[in-house]
Amino acid sequence: MSALSGTLPGRAFPAGEPPVLVRRQGLAGRITLNRPRALNMLNEPMLGAIEAALSDWRHDPGIRLVILDAAGTRAFCAGGDIAAVHGRVIAGDSAGARAHCAREYALDAAIAGYPKPVVVLMDGATMGGGIGLASHASHPVVTERSTLAMPECAIGWIPDSGASLLLARMPGHLGDWLALTGEKVGAHDAIALGLARHLVASDRLDTLVDRLCRDGETKALADLEEAPGPARLLSLQPIVDEVFASAGVPAVLARLDGIRQGDDTDPGADISWASHTAAAMRKASPLSLALALAAIGQARMQGTLEAALACELSIVSRLMTHADFAEGIRAAMIDRDRKPVWHHPHDRVFEVDELARFLDSSP
Repeated sequence: MSALSGTLPGRAFPAGEPPVLVRRQGLAGRITLNRPRALNMLNEPMLGAIEAALSDWRHDPGIRLVILDAAGTRAFCAGGDIAAVHGRVIAGDSAGARAHCAREYALDAAIAGYPKPVVVLMDGATMGGGIGLASHASHPVVTERSTLAMPECAIGWIPDSGASLLLARMPGHLGDWLALTGEKVGAHDAIALGLARHLVASDRLDTLVDRLCRDGETKALADLEEAPGPARLLSLQPIVDEVFASAGVPAVLARLDGIRQGDDTDPGADISWASHTAAAMRKASPLSLALALAAIGQARMQGTLEAALACELSIVSRLMTHADFAEGIRAAMIDRDRKPVWHHPHDRVFEVDELARFLDSSP
């Protein structure tokens, strides 16, 4: 989430400035997330500012494209303000928490369907809702400093902001694996997996922004982008597909444990990968893991962003009042002991009707 990448001194802004900077520059509309100390996490004022800018520029002939970037060097956007959602829930305002999620999802859909090019510069860490802002855009850009991840299952949530569709579209079961482990994705893998379209060196971002603003067209991307290198995660697809073809989380974990213990009949099975994957899954909420798989499966069948967002909203509207979400927030953000005690064990087999209640969009 950099985009500024030097277009303003230090890629930071003075204290007291608004959380989103909106301005015109040449033929471009510029939107810069401006909460670098908070890793540019999306709060309500930020959502409103982005919505308003996109609305104002939608039919403005003087704005030919939009550039979305961020202040600071650490992160483009670390996601939605999940602490604010939790705060509303514990204050008894579940409707307000749901409305916050719905507003964020509506912004993702607006970016995906925007009638003008939207160039998003993910120069730095990008997680959760940040991926929703960027990867649905017409021209998502990564740099050599980009890392993307969807670690929501570790806090009793699911990958959302349309992530279920992005994950469903990945080769084989790589999306399932990423959702259930929160594995980080580098720039080359991000392009191979469909989370980004362009790779531009961080030291060329200033030039890219200047040309986009001057020309009002995206040709500069073709001129300045680099060819991505080998995608590391694609090399894991055979074992990922074999393991995650198992039906349900307990079966996947049993398969991983078999590899770890040397019971697997394939001598080429990767024991270290299996150990890493099993450990990551066992840190996450069993219910969230099962619901993430259900959401991805539904997205594979339905195939549209609108359907994916509706499914995710149904799930999170119920998860936000579940004990696992409160426990995940406690362990990650309040006590910070990183030792959540989940409501269900990891060998729990959830019945179809149990999961269906979370996917039901009726009130």
